Amino acid sequence: MRRALLLLAVLTVGCPRPAPGADAGTDAGVGPTDGGGYDPVLGNGFDGPLLLDDDRVARIDGSGLRAGTSPCHEPVRGRVYHVSDGDTFDFTAADGSLDSKVRIIGIDTPEINHPPDTTPTQCYGDEATQFTRQLLDHQVWLTFDRDCRDDFGRLLAYVHIGAGANDFFERQLLRRGFARVLTVAPNSQYRSIFEADESTAMSENVGLWGACF
Repeated sequence: MRRALLLLAVLTVGCPRPAPGADAGTDAGVGPTDGGGYDPVLGNGFDGPLLLDDDRVARIDGSGLRAGTSPCHEPVRGRVYHVSDGDTFDFTAADGSLDSKVRIIGIDTPEINHPPDTTPTQCYGDEATQFTRQLLDHQVWLTFDRDCRDDFGRLLAYVHIGAGANDFFERQLLRRGFARVLTVAPNSQYRSIFEADESTAMSENVGLWGACF
């Protein structure tokens, strides 16, 4: 009798169903092209390989990315086609509006030798260059602060490899110990964030902080 009553209850009420979104993790709504383990809010982690996804970058609204309060240029998406060292690369805009050598704002990586120049490669320069070379042939977004060009004619830009909080490429370089903070006014919007990241890397003795000091 009890089994008959239980069967009747199941048929009447139906099988229980999970509440909408009950098991949705941080990757809810993220498509397969976003890379396994990529967090759409945090973005990339500060250890392990970078998860670079051109399709994800192309879907971003560049107006929502971090930039200076009075930027000298609108955000622009494009491809990195040559990397000179850890803080400098060549970039061409997806819409053909821009082609320039880019100097990343707010950070400085150790120098490497550029023949025929005889300046020796500094400690951790090769490692920093190899890290930034991961951007080669990938899409990135550039945003800007008040000054667009330095004394060498290079485009000064913030670099974004996604829309997550950790996808600010300057932060990746600083937190992994590939760069130090370099603030050149008036492009100083994120100085406090960069200095905090540098301090964390120093305290954790990662990258150049463990190898060079």
